[in-house]
Amino acid sequence: MSHPTPPPAAPERTWTKSADRPLRSGRKSLGIWCMARALGVPVPWAAVRQTDGVALLAHEHARLQALAAAGERVPAVLAFDGQHLVTSDIGTTLDRWLDAASPADRLPVMCRACADLASFHARGQWHGGSQTRNLTWDGVHFARLDFEERLVPGMPLDLVQRYDAVQLLLSMTRHLEPLGPGAVLQVLQAYAEAGGTHVPDLRPFLARLLPRLRTVLWLVGWSPRLRHSREARRLRTVLDGMTAFVADRAAG
Repeated sequence: MSHPTPPPAAPERTWTKSADRPLRSGRKSLGIWCMARALGVPVPWAAVRQTDGVALLAHEHARLQALAAAGERVPAVLAFDGQHLVTSDIGTTLDRWLDAASPADRLPVMCRACADLASFHARGQWHGGSQTRNLTWDGVHFARLDFEERLVPGMPLDLVQRYDAVQLLLSMTRHLEPLGPGAVLQVLQAYAEAGGTHVPDLRPFLARLLPRLRTVLWLVGWSPRLRHSREARRLRTVLDGMTAFVADRAAG
């Protein structure tokens, strides 16, 4: 009696980065540098300008190895020869998950993502590119990818961690805006509560950022086209949520 032969297992999905790929342009580097400065984060120019693909790939390889050795959830390095970095696939990115999820399911997961980032920071780690496109979510765990940014040791760890938190928040704004400022407050509280005294306090940092955001919103208000744009609505929602978060500590 013959037995059916099982179909071959699907090959494991992998990702390959090459040292020869196009690097960040000078114009894009300047945009990132200016945006970081506008957020109150004095990122060194050398940290955002990408000119050496080999060095960039080696930096990411070293970070992935160090994070994996520390027990963090990051892509596994499958091969590295100095010119190519092959890593494992770690699932669906959080931005795609949020796009596909129902509105009722989004806020709890966004709060969990902020709490998970706080725990990551509490263990002495930093990401450098903590936007939702660089996180994955499998329904139980978050994992992180894309570690090209060279921010530490050129910047203080606590400042980079604050930058991480703001990056994650801003990358969530299109999903937070329909939920209102209270949702922004909740995700910020999730970060603060999960990290406790083991992460830098975001409130003084955000308190210094608020006047800059209010100025931007004031300037936008002069344009009839921009005043009611979705970008202005998102900024207004974030501004109101941050204000409530800062005031919450002041009231306490």
